[in-house]
Amino acid sequence: MAVRLSRRKMAAYVADKLVAGTPVSEALREVAAYLQDSGRTREQQLLVRDIEAEMADRGVVVADVASAHPLDASITDQIKAMTGAKSLQLRQSVDESLLGGIRVDIPGKRFDGTIRHKLNALRAKQL
Repeated sequence: MAVRLSRRKMAAYVADKLVAGTPVSEALREVAAYLQDSGRTREQQLLVRDIEAEMADRGVVVADVASAHPLDASITDQIKAMTGAKSLQLRQSVDESLLGGIRVDIPGKRFDGTIRHKLNALRAKQL
């Protein structure tokens, strides 16, 4: 029987391999095989989140960005500066329900610069 590894240890292992230059598919194949063998496949989404947090600790940030319109390069540069990342990977989505502004989610943090958030903050101050 395999030794039970914590998700944090698995995430650190994968992050170390990725930073060292191991192809993503190879690193993920190893951890997927371990999850399958140990019957822990339900933890895959949590493990992905843990890997992203470990990568952020190493300066490689994966950010989920929602905006009302597609982003241009200057905003991408501002997001990189805001996160302090050496390398930034964006998962962009255009959310037409947003009136304007952007929302950036990185592991452990959220920046909400949407108009809706600002209006709610103003409303809360008035109460």
